[in-house]
Amino acid sequence: MNREMQIIREINGEAEIFYDDAVNLGQHAAQTLKASHRSQLTGLENIAESAYKTTDILDYIKKQTARFSYWRQGFSRGGHPDEGFGERLKNYLERELPRKRDSISKRLENSDKTYEEKQERRRIYLLLMRQFIHHMVIEYEYSVSQDNRH
Repeated sequence: MNREMQIIREINGEAEIFYDDAVNLGQHAAQTLKASHRSQLTGLENIAESAYKTTDILDYIKKQTARFSYWRQGFSRGGHPDEGFGERLKNYLERELPRKRDSISKRLENSDKTYEEKQERRRIYLLLMRQFIHHMVIEYEYSVSQDNRH
């Protein structure tokens, strides 16, 4: 199996593992942003899909959190009443996904010594972020649609 297919397989495996976390954050977004702020999450997803750097994604989250009070609201239904959506998302991306990147890199025998290996690790991190945000936005959309039906 070529290297690219190995990376994709590993990313998809990790995405299955963090799916529940993405669902929980998507539900948090649905509770706080509601349907009226849908464009902000689709904007986040667009940035994640087009970004060349993980910092572009994190900067967007920080900017939205600073600008809008609803990005700073806790999640009463999900056990995070004191941690706002934006901060919670940023923390997850900065703390949990690097661990998953490191696990993948270890399985792929990436020692992070050469420039190419460092670049590959950065790319894995970016791909993990894209997967996580994609799943989270889908859950947000689904949760909002369910709330509007009731």
